[in-house]
Amino acid sequence: MLEIDPNSEVIDLLDPMRVPLLRSVLMETLADRFMRQIAFVLFQRMRHSVQLLSCIQNVISHESAMSALPEVMLAGISELTPLRGRMLLAIDGDLIGAMVDAMCGATSAHPFERYELSVLETRIGRQMVDLAFATITETFAPIVPLSLAAIAYENATGMLAIADGQDWMIAVTGIFETELGSGTIRLIVPYSAFETLEAKIANQSGLLGGRGTDTSWVNGIAQLTDSTTLELSFELARANVPLAVFQALRPGDLLPVTLWPHAVAVGGGVDLFLADYGQEDGHICCRVKAEEEGENEMADQKERLTGAEKLIEPERVELERLQALPRGVPAVTAKVVMDRVQVAVAVELGRTQISIKDLRTLRHGQILQLDQVIGEPLAIFANGQKLAYGEVVAVANDRYGVRVTALAEDVVKEEEETAS
Repeated sequence: MLEIDPNSEVIDLLDPMRVPLLRSVLMETLADRFMRQIAFVLFQRMRHSVQLLSCIQNVISHESAMSALPEVMLAGISELTPLRGRMLLAIDGDLIGAMVDAMCGATSAHPFERYELSVLETRIGRQMVDLAFATITETFAPIVPLSLAAIAYENATGMLAIADGQDWMIAVTGIFETELGSGTIRLIVPYSAFETLEAKIANQSGLLGGRGTDTSWVNGIAQLTDSTTLELSFELARANVPLAVFQALRPGDLLPVTLWPHAVAVGGGVDLFLADYGQEDGHICCRVKAEEEGENEMADQKERLTGAEKLIEPERVELERLQALPRGVPAVTAKVVMDRVQVAVAVELGRTQISIKDLRTLRHGQILQLDQVIGEPLAIFANGQKLAYGEVVAVANDRYGVRVTALAEDVVKEEEETAS
């Protein structure tokens, strides 16, 4: 590290890692249970098939939780007495519409663009919210006697708020399917609401042992954390390339990638933050970008890297007995298989070692010096293995690419021959 601006802002990258996990485990244990119970209660009340396809839980900010709500929905807000805070439960308008259609005797779905709930749908939606709150109360009863009842209903997402925009929320989303349509029920509760419950469970289970803080343990962990180092690598491009294309590359060829405007810092296989890159004192250097400044860019850039990930509910499949192939069926050739294999290619700007202590206090604008010297070729990795070296070249329209200059194996041989 070369310099620190006294007015710089601290970025605590390890803060989410230090948050107690007991609250998330508690909700993860109960979420699937009460979502399935909600499906059963809706079936009993509506006399129509309701199935829970999947239940997804994550910890996100209040702002992100609210922005993820559907445009057409009905939400109920309830106090979490005796816990602190409020709970929000939102039902997708499509699911409410499917329920109303079933109650009115519809036998087939008529998909259309839904812009608002009708009076009848709003009335039925309130009943569904009340049923869901009652079901959640029953599920939590053995642990804490919650008194969940809607104190307000709202169908405009802009009017919903149960905490500050920066507060952490536990969001549970149940995806339900009926014969006339599908939709979601989303539960949002402040992470801090379960603090007292977490302490109660920890004491009862002996996790705290009824003792005070073990000073020697805390100090030992702190010293170990401060002395432990993490290797950060900074990548400039990443792409999945067909193996056939990759094998055809020769020195002087261009990699089928385009350099990003910012480097991505990678530690332990996880993308941590974005950084501007340049040079100083003969070395490649990177300047940390603040989370707020680079948050959208990081999201866009990561989507270009890996694509959107989809959660798929696993389905049990019975294996069938193999049958003999008829004559004349073409054989699968090695070339066809190799053409389908994808190689994960990454172009690395350089690396640096940083202690966990320094990583914890990393600041926006702070400069990190990498091990890469100005003029040295960039390392090209394939599936995590260093395979070649390259240089930055201008492509077109202010775009830059990487041209392969040599194989890593050839460079190693030359160095060994020179040394001998």
